[in-house]
Amino acid sequence: MRTRQATVLVRSDVRVLGGRYELRQRLGTGAMGEVWLGYDRLSRRAVAVKLVHREGPGGRYAAESVQRFVREVQFLQRLRHHGIPEYFDAQSDPGAGELYLVMEHIRGRTLAEITAGGRVLPEREVVSIAARICEVLEHLHAVPVIHRDLKPSNIMRVSRERLVLLDFGVARMFRIDQVRLTTANRVLGTVAYMPPEHVGGQEVTPRSDLYSLSCVLYELLTGIPPFPGDDVTEVMRWHKHREPKPVSLLRPGVAPALEAVIMAGLAKRADDRPTSAREFRERLGPPGRGTATSAPQRTSVRKASGCPVPTTSRPLRVRITQAQALLDGGLLGDAMPRFAELVEELAACGPERVEEAARCRLGYAHCRARYGFHREAFDDLTALKELLQPGRRLDDPLMLDVRFRIGQLQLALDDLYGINEIAEVYEILVAAGRPEDVTMVEEVRLALNRATLG
Repeated sequence: MRTRQATVLVRSDVRVLGGRYELRQRLGTGAMGEVWLGYDRLSRRAVAVKLVHREGPGGRYAAESVQRFVREVQFLQRLRHHGIPEYFDAQSDPGAGELYLVMEHIRGRTLAEITAGGRVLPEREVVSIAARICEVLEHLHAVPVIHRDLKPSNIMRVSRERLVLLDFGVARMFRIDQVRLTTANRVLGTVAYMPPEHVGGQEVTPRSDLYSLSCVLYELLTGIPPFPGDDVTEVMRWHKHREPKPVSLLRPGVAPALEAVIMAGLAKRADDRPTSAREFRERLGPPGRGTATSAPQRTSVRKASGCPVPTTSRPLRVRITQAQALLDGGLLGDAMPRFAELVEELAACGPERVEEAARCRLGYAHCRARYGFHREAFDDLTALKELLQPGRRLDDPLMLDVRFRIGQLQLALDDLYGINEIAEVYEILVAAGRPEDVTMVEEVRLALNRATLG
């Protein structure tokens, strides 16, 4: 009897829309509204229900929010594809009550969830994901609809065979007779994946989606978008005026042809990008077999000593200092590719440049660790430690720095032996008593205390 009463009480507290759709659990919220896990009493199935935020005094709907919502409903009504959530029902008249959109409840994980913590994906997987996204974009662009907000959190993997694009709140038709919705001083879409023409308020086309797709693929391979940063204005400026670092600088060994397709998609001028989602997909080639087109291999001119001829007139010492200054300033997106380039250049120089090469490898590993690639950075530094160990004193500054970073990474990987490593470094530094080590002693002491106190 008590169980029945409790059940009735819970059900009486559930919000019901249209006398039919129960709202059971909030799945997420955004600038425009909320998405709930719902239950359709009529069809007896789980559904996803999207609600629109009310704004201003009296809880009224903003005119632009209503327009965007109505447009999303209209788009989903006409879109039928396994890569798009199925439309079920909607209430789009603000005069009739609460605005809501009922659609298929997609069970899966977004690419943002899959790559959380800076995890990168294997090339084969990235090619497969790209091909499936292109298939959905081919359907959208034929309607014709532009998504305008492709990003990892709007792409959900349901299974190996199915990938779904979410959130058509800022999508639009691209025929010239369609009315554009704009708001003064407001950009619709997500800046990290936004094409230059969208940033500049110019007309968007299907090639604009290909730019955003390329930003997503860039991040899946490297762990960061082409232009990382928290300053929205600066990132927007970079999309328009700065060339992205080659994928291979952040993901050494990536297939040149795959890099070529992504970099072509990141062209500033829309006319320089692949002409369509179909062409983009065809250039990717079958998953697991590389890409269909090849990019020319880079050749390095070398000095007689074996070191590559620098591509800049700046001395090596200056370039290393520049990279380190960027790292010290927290500008990881700029520091990491510089260190990667220096590591590649110095690897060919042999023992004559071992000290500079080691410092650049340390800097590169530090960047990777800051982006969440803890295991990769740990492996890099462990190999560097083994390389440096023979013939070096216990209190060698570079060796101690490497050991300290290894200890920190061990803790990040839940290996408590990292405390031992950090404690030994601290003991050696204190015993050495060198004035030039004061800053490092303080950094190691703080890290050791944090690890000790949990």
